[in-house]
Amino acid sequence: MNKVWKIGSRWSENGSWSSRIISVFRRSNVVFLGSEDVERFNREVKTDDYFAIADGYTIPAVAKAVSDPMPLNDMIKNNLIKVRKGDPFDLAEDYSWCYGVKVKIVDLPDNLQLNYKKRGTFFRANSIADQVIKLYEDNLSNQFDIKAQTYRIKTSVPEISNDHKSSIIDGHTIYNIPVYQREYSWGVEQVSRFVGDIFKGFWGSNEIKAIVLEPMFIGTMQLSYKKRISENEYEQDVIDGQQRLSTILCILKYLKLEYPQIEILQKINLDWLETRVNNGKEETNLEQMLLIDDLNNIQDNENFVSNNYLRNLQSIKETFLENTKDEEGNIIPLFSDNIQKFVDYFLNSIYFVVVETLAGLSKTIQIFNTINTAGLDLNGNDLFKVRMYEYLHDYENQGEEAFNEIGNIYKNIKDLNSEWRKNHDWDVVSVEDVRTIYKYYLISKYQLSVALYSKATDTFFEELFDTLLNVQTHKDFAGLKNKRIELSLNDLNRIVEVARLWNSSEFRTSDEYMSYTLIDYSRYSRYLNIAYQILLTNENLSDDERLSQVYSILAPLSKLFFCYSIRFAKAVNHIHSFMYGIYRDVYDVNSNLEGIVSKIQIQLRPMDNDSFRNDCIGGVIADNRVWKNLICLLSDYFDEIENNTPLDMIENLLNGGFDVEHIHANANEKEGQDIDYSLQNSIGNLMLLEYDINRSIGCLPFKDKVNRADGKLCYRDSKFATVKKIMNHDVWTLQEIETRRKEEINKITNFLFL
Repeated sequence: MNKVWKIGSRWSENGSWSSRIISVFRRSNVVFLGSEDVERFNREVKTDDYFAIADGYTIPAVAKAVSDPMPLNDMIKNNLIKVRKGDPFDLAEDYSWCYGVKVKIVDLPDNLQLNYKKRGTFFRANSIADQVIKLYEDNLSNQFDIKAQTYRIKTSVPEISNDHKSSIIDGHTIYNIPVYQREYSWGVEQVSRFVGDIFKGFWGSNEIKAIVLEPMFIGTMQLSYKKRISENEYEQDVIDGQQRLSTILCILKYLKLEYPQIEILQKINLDWLETRVNNGKEETNLEQMLLIDDLNNIQDNENFVSNNYLRNLQSIKETFLENTKDEEGNIIPLFSDNIQKFVDYFLNSIYFVVVETLAGLSKTIQIFNTINTAGLDLNGNDLFKVRMYEYLHDYENQGEEAFNEIGNIYKNIKDLNSEWRKNHDWDVVSVEDVRTIYKYYLISKYQLSVALYSKATDTFFEELFDTLLNVQTHKDFAGLKNKRIELSLNDLNRIVEVARLWNSSEFRTSDEYMSYTLIDYSRYSRYLNIAYQILLTNENLSDDERLSQVYSILAPLSKLFFCYSIRFAKAVNHIHSFMYGIYRDVYDVNSNLEGIVSKIQIQLRPMDNDSFRNDCIGGVIADNRVWKNLICLLSDYFDEIENNTPLDMIENLLNGGFDVEHIHANANEKEGQDIDYSLQNSIGNLMLLEYDINRSIGCLPFKDKVNRADGKLCYRDSKFATVKKIMNHDVWTLQEIETRRKEEINKITNFLFL
């Protein structure tokens, strides 16, 4: 059973009130120890242990360890400890004797806080263990609330008694842009429009300026609930509104520098926005903007081009000049005389509605999608990244670094494609493919409901994450928790490598190429992705051995799919159900290889009958694209092999740039003989031919198709082995068609069933 520990939050020997560091714990999601009990802490505390965090004799928060103990110096080095001015903790000191752990903290409302008067900085809290665990689990899982309120930027005039609008800049709240958000991306157009709209509200849109002070509404923003750090400090995550809040901060920076005489501006601190985006690069960009002390030096910064905060500060400066100066470049008196009024207007008359959500990330995103504002704009790939991060953070207790690790997978895919496209015009790996492969892998590995195979990838992961993260349990995922399903970044990295291997591999033999091509032209081409599943389970072999295993299964599958594609006019559920079973078998392909091949061959046997031979292979196929393409492809392939056509030429011939030709053109009366419809449109009278040649010869008599006197395109110009074989005939009559039909039926059935 996981242990429950009591840990104090006073950073002094006497435990004085002034040495409280619970704010550091809350802000950093850590607890650490520097007392004589540190050796026991390091030795006995384990991941998933619980903590009762004490503040004097009160337990205002409980927590769960999401890591084993680590040296406090290492935690500081890795930026895990966040300290603010006034905290009784100095990051510059040496804490080589101290240890800490990363935790997930749940703050308790006043009515649930415990009184616990047993003295000591660190010890087993057996007497309150059950209470601590229950308080943690109940408050973690049941947190959900929504509230909305109208905000202004900052009130700079006395509050009116019936005015309940809040200030976004309240001197106590820090707004965090979470790690899963995108970078600050507003450019000149958006910033100029925003500032221009502010001026329109200030003095109207007419050429004749007049101060109108028209209130301005800038939409809805979504924030997380306020997380209490201390009595005077709170934090909120910005779910939607990053672009507007960041731009407001840039405007305030401009105003403070441009109008130092305005007292209210100088009282506003600009440390209320932080960003965790892009491995700290965005935070560095933000800090560089805030350090500017002269508006004339903005563009002198060496990072100006790459720093969007700096570029937008410059855009704000230019837009203000455009709106406050006349055509001669002189400041408009109406503005210069009313700068204080403009600042008051900016701080007090720009309104927005803030929706605060107390919920897990999944529910928060659901609320965001319902509100449907213009912030995250997550597509399937983005949403997978965010929810995978939530799973790793909340379910597997990993830290924010997990999001960067997911981002590295996406970056790896981008880098692989960038390198691949130096010599190709297509991507070797896509995030969509990786997610689809992962879907099949998870269903097979954990023996999930076969109904999930047919779900769209976006839907599959939406419902999977909903279920794992306790948002909502969907019908096809009932009982999922009992299977102890685990998602991992290691599996995703393996899938990226497998996708790269398969998509970049070349066919080694003509048989391999034909197996792939027959499946690709069949009604069951989706099942080519079984290759990825096979490659995921035989990683102990060489690449050549792994690919050989893939083709040992694709070869019989190509025959099975060929038969079912020409036997039925559409894909049949029977084969889908059969393939779901094969997917489960290939999860352990090394043990099941012979059994899998045997299952496919047994499934193929019922097709070995006279009706299939004569009515399907030898029947009317010209009016069905799938039937005629498959049968004519296979027919020509046999002739190419007999003709010793090299593999690269076979690939060029059968890559789709062909047409299906009626050798005897029944529409041409000059042929001198009418052929029965069923024979005319069978494999006896059909063959592959280059598209342009087929269009050139039209319905000419056989003799002219073979060799045209006018020098235009005809059979003699074809590269197909079958066409060259047909050209050896002097005539093409009923007898030749019947003979060829029988020959092709025999060749194809021998290939399929012997």
